[in-house]
Amino acid sequence: MGAGKTTIGKLLAEKLNVNFEDLDEIITVEYGLSINELFSKYGETAFRNAESNALLSSMGNVISCGGGIILDKKNRDYINKGLSFFLNVNLAELEKRLKYQNSRPLLDRDNLKKTLNSIWEKREKMYIQTANHVININNQSPNEIVQTILGYIK
Repeated sequence: MGAGKTTIGKLLAEKLNVNFEDLDEIITVEYGLSINELFSKYGETAFRNAESNALLSSMGNVISCGGGIILDKKNRDYINKGLSFFLNVNLAELEKRLKYQNSRPLLDRDNLKKTLNSIWEKREKMYIQTANHVININNQSPNEIVQTILGYIK
């Protein structure tokens, strides 16, 4: 969340001349609701199911997955069939990026630092184990990040 997956994914797909899919966009189109509305109306479990279905039926060559996609083992197993990159941003930078975001249902903006730490503690091991490559992206431009990823692909 806030790492720039969509921005990087679009740029990477453009450089590779392949198609790009953002799972959040697929879900919002399918349900006709924003992610926040989906969470509010149906809850996190329904969202996670929709997210898994979007991943497992994706036709994208480059796919931007939400940060919680790795919570389900079947998603991690599916991701491991391809080449995956974890865009790692330190928590202080994430806090800056997300401070004024209203579209992130899991964020408690009153306790943002604590919420980000809690999410990280629950997911860190899964992110690291699932990714083929961890890209530390602090203070890098999107184009620099894409060049780093391309170095692993070519």
